[in-house]
Amino acid sequence: MQRMSWKADLLDAWEARGEVASIQAALCGRDEAAAFGPRVSGPVPLSGPTLRYYDLRDGAGWAVIGLMRVPACEPGAADRLIFVETAYESFTSGARTTPQAWRLDPLPAARGFGSRNDPDTNQWYVFDPAAMAEALGATPEQVASVWLRSDTGMPASLTQTPPAKHLGYALTWYGLALALIAVYFALHASRGRLGRTPEEP
Repeated sequence: MQRMSWKADLLDAWEARGEVASIQAALCGRDEAAAFGPRVSGPVPLSGPTLRYYDLRDGAGWAVIGLMRVPACEPGAADRLIFVETAYESFTSGARTTPQAWRLDPLPAARGFGSRNDPDTNQWYVFDPAAMAEALGATPEQVASVWLRSDTGMPASLTQTPPAKHLGYALTWYGLALALIAVYFALHASRGRLGRTPEEP
């Protein structure tokens, strides 16, 4: 029941995340406590080298990632760099799709299992911000702690298990618990263990 409420709150946060027209607006107005950043619909004028990061979206593929310079939020502060997805190459279809909108996400956590990164062949299986920044000719200190990934709609974590499913799981487990309690009492009643103990004279 707690997870049902938690998932409902996430859905509300997704619906209320809003939209901005520039990466600078998304980065400078970012609420670190928010579950989701706003949809970014503005252009991404990115040029320069890119990396291929292994990702799963309806099948395996490469997320093509580069670095983009974002103007500082405060006057006199240094500009920041941010990882930006510029395309996705599907292994299954061979298609290469270009994002039409983006969203700010925390940098992907390192996977527990998987292949090692191979910078020589430009194949990255673990999101290593420091090594990836250096491979793109930047220092890790310049890079923001979030990245701009393609916004293709509501995340699978919200669509695959909506709140109603959590309610169904709860009802199933509560139903099983009640059934076991009923079996317990029925078994002991059939063996006369639930009758009153006669009082001693």
